[in-house]
Amino acid sequence: MMVFFKISFPRILLLSFLSSCILFSTFAQDKPEPKSNFNYSAFLDGYYGYDFNNPTEKKRLPFLFNHTRSDQFAINLALITGNFEIGRFRSNLGIQQGTYAQDNYSAEPKILRWFNQANIGFALNKRKSLWLDAGLMPSHIGFESAISSENNTLSRSIIAENSPYFLTGGKLGWQANHQWYFSIWVTNGWQVIQGIEGNSMPSFGTQMNFKKSEELTLNWSTFIGNNYNDANRRMRYFSNHYAIWDPTGDWKIIAGIDIGWEQKNKNSTTLNFWAGGAMIVTYDFNPNLKTSFRGEFYSDPQEVIALNQNMEGLQTSGFSLNLDRNIGENLIFRIESRYLISPNEQFLKDSSPSSSNLFVLVSVAFHLN
Repeated sequence: MMVFFKISFPRILLLSFLSSCILFSTFAQDKPEPKSNFNYSAFLDGYYGYDFNNPTEKKRLPFLFNHTRSDQFAINLALITGNFEIGRFRSNLGIQQGTYAQDNYSAEPKILRWFNQANIGFALNKRKSLWLDAGLMPSHIGFESAISSENNTLSRSIIAENSPYFLTGGKLGWQANHQWYFSIWVTNGWQVIQGIEGNSMPSFGTQMNFKKSEELTLNWSTFIGNNYNDANRRMRYFSNHYAIWDPTGDWKIIAGIDIGWEQKNKNSTTLNFWAGGAMIVTYDFNPNLKTSFRGEFYSDPQEVIALNQNMEGLQTSGFSLNLDRNIGENLIFRIESRYLISPNEQFLKDSSPSSSNLFVLVSVAFHLN
């Protein structure tokens, strides 16, 4: 087991590429089938943001990782993804750039910031309901992804920004039936591509997803692991829960809550606690126009995960309102205002302490599937 986790990410990437090439070449010699085994998608999210607190830093808030530039035009995410599947084999490769990649992958070498995902998988049964996947993969945690057009709000909730968008390791996923999905993860750590230097312990995760109908989805995801070296090991225990309710087709409600604990020191029985939650209510005026309102909170006084602008533990709440307009089949125009407030001066306004933050985002995104 431990040998697997010493396999470097470049080797996984190379194996994914070579396997895809070999299998694609083999398939190309056979009689073509009507359905292609190779598919691709493209996404480009350009935005302009304005922060009324007039930040002096390039990245305006340390606990956000999407749409983080103020008073300038920028690309949040430019992404091209290729998917290949034949028989029981599948592979995925996503190449990315933008301020999201710069901010959220800042701890990784620059070459690895190009990869949104790079993984291979093999179905363990003929029904292809049981899959073993390995590599860099989208996380099983949360209801929001890095692709903004897939989310009900333009900006991400604070709980999404401060839980893993991606994980590196292995996943065993089982689609038990049309309602139940389960997965077990063994990873390098909490949102890291390379393993933590000096850490000999893998991290673990689970997911249980129940979809009663098109109207109701319930999810519970967990993470247990350590993001420090062995000498400073601090066990982290995290639980993510969300529900999606779409009762009429016009209204949609999403509610999620995260809770986590981490040892204060190695072998300590004292645990630092953090928690956060968000609720999003969306209304569709028509197929091309919708609005969403979000309320949220986040509390991490021991600064386990999130820091405020004073480099202290984040404690804040807030709300946002956005309006989305589809332009044809491939373009979406979005505008959002977001207001955050804290019980004390967690923010900076004109370089002076402030208890609130107000900013506006405008985005035009292109997606092709």
